[in-house]
Amino acid sequence: WMLLFCLLCLTGSNLSSASGDSCSTFSITLPDMLRELRAAFSNVKIYFQTRDKLETKLIDKSLLEELKSYLGCQALSEMIKFYLEEVMPQAEKNEVDIKENVGSLGEKLKALRLRLKRCHRFLPCEDRSRVVKQVKSTYEKLQERGVYKAMGDFDIFIG
Repeated sequence: WMLLFCLLCLTGSNLSSASGDSCSTFSITLPDMLRELRAAFSNVKIYFQTRDKLETKLIDKSLLEELKSYLGCQALSEMIKFYLEEVMPQAEKNEVDIKENVGSLGEKLKALRLRLKRCHRFLPCEDRSRVVKQVKSTYEKLQERGVYKAMGDFDIFIG
């Protein structure tokens, strides 16, 4: 729900001026997109969370707070990129039966990223996120265990 709240705050008034394109309905269709993301994640959640034995927090309160701030759009964009380019390819290397579900989750995340890019001019994006940089650094330090942590924490990210 945190991701939904952040995106709705970011898109709220700006999208009403986007007459005639799909960005004008973004705040309306967003809850459905996030519901689909959560449903796709539920297919892999137990697999990754049971393999995540680390106490380290990858996604913490500071990221969630940043998502609500003026940096929210940029932080969200960077987190989606992080999951698509770094986490999902590693997650797909796991057992064959989980690969298809991870791929489906990735496709839904790509659809959200595409929609965000298309409607970028209506979203208040600023500078690079320091918090996302910290998430990536922690992920890299965890090496091969990082994928379990990142996928295990995905539900925190999508709320």
